[in-house]
This record gives sequence, C-alpha cells and structure tokens, in this order.
Amino acid sequence: MASNRYSNAMTTTITISDSLAAALDRKRLEAGLDSLDAAAEALLAGAMYTDATDADRLGYSDDELRVLIAEGDASGAAVAWDAAAVRDEVRARFVARRPA
Repeated sequence: MASNRYSNAMTTTITISDSLAAALDRKRLEAGLDSLDAAAEALLAGAMYTDATDADRLGYSDDELRVLIAEGDASGAAVAWDAAAVRDEVRARFVARRPA
C-alpha cells in the first residue's frame, strides 16, 4: 500500500479565487509537484521561512521601522556623499573607539 504523505496531517480547507488557484497550479507544474496540496504547502512553508529569515535582525518592529522611515523622509533630500569624507569619518570613529 502506498504511503500518503498527508495521512497524519492536519486538514484545513481554504477558499481561494480561481485566478489564485490557476497561479498555484502553474507553480505546481513548474516545481513538478503532484498535487495542489503539495504546492500550497511548499509555498506556505517557503513564505513562512522567508518571513522568519528576512527580518531586519536588529530587533525593530514593523511600527518602529515605519517611524524610522518617516524620520528619514522628513529629514529632507538626500545629499550626495563623498567617499573620501566617509572613509575619513569611519577611520576617525575607529581611532576614537580604540582603547588607550
């Protein structure tokens, strides 16, 4: 008897639009998956992994990031940067942080 991958899986039914179902079926075919369930599982797992790993890694919440973006927008137009000036500033900061 063939093993069914979903025999012990939790079952949830969702309703999606025809256009989304068609897009999911295209993804299924591209990935060589044998069912829409498998395609949906793969896409959801990938999205959840991406969500977990694409975090800013600095500990900011979405709201905190929105505030920082708004502050940047409010600070005015971007200023052309001078690579030599930036390098000099980085070096000065590095020297200032060195223990005496």
